[in-house]
Amino acid sequence: MEGRNLKKYIKLLLIIQIYMIMLFSAGFLRIPPAHAFFEEQVKYGFEDRWLPMLADTAPEKRFQAMQAFLTYPEWGLPVLRDSIKTPESDNHSWQIAMLIGMLGDASDIPLLLTRWRKLDKHERSEVWLGAMQRLYWKNYVPSEIIPKLKSLSVKYSKNVAEGDKDSNKSDLLYEIVNPAPVSRLIRVTLQFWQTRIQEKLPTKYFLIPAGGLLKTTMPVRILPVAHTKSVRLDFRIWEVGVSEHLLHRTVSIPSTGF
Repeated sequence: MEGRNLKKYIKLLLIIQIYMIMLFSAGFLRIPPAHAFFEEQVKYGFEDRWLPMLADTAPEKRFQAMQAFLTYPEWGLPVLRDSIKTPESDNHSWQIAMLIGMLGDASDIPLLLTRWRKLDKHERSEVWLGAMQRLYWKNYVPSEIIPKLKSLSVKYSKNVAEGDKDSNKSDLLYEIVNPAPVSRLIRVTLQFWQTRIQEKLPTKYFLIPAGGLLKTTMPVRILPVAHTKSVRLDFRIWEVGVSEHLLHRTVSIPSTGF
């Protein structure tokens, strides 16, 4: 029923558009082109009716709103993008991410990635990640040139450097370069061995543009096991959506710094 109402709503706007064109062409009205008026009305409908309905508590309302965006993507997609574009926006509806993943293109990935990093797990963050993966592979351009690990180092905290054995907070710094002529959506996994705490660090996701350089600093807590001279770190780079890693580097970090 709501789908028919949507079509009637659009049809009514089309009739209004034709009527306005006729009046404008005849010289009866001195107003902006009717097409602009029509687009403003459609945009208003998506912004004030269908967009808020995406987060409605009633499943049937959410379905109706999604149907509207899928039926008229040329008008709905810009509204979806604008809803999460402003930095102060708190619109983290997973339905928005899913629709952008279905209707958008690779240019939407950076904004989705920025928003996704601010989410908690209970906010269906996996939907945002799935949307980015879908956009990435929908517009994928293959390249045999893989990312390279330019540098990897540990910056020991001041207390550790001064010999405070109770402190084990440090910073892990690494740089990844993408020499390929295409962007890469990657995930980075890091795992320590021969430590007593925090052996596996949280997975990080990045979009590195063609020819781009990524510089990242991660806080880590490393406490080596007794009687070991070094801590092992396995550093892996994966392309999102691929089971085989692109790069695997094993690094030995002297335990004398901790």
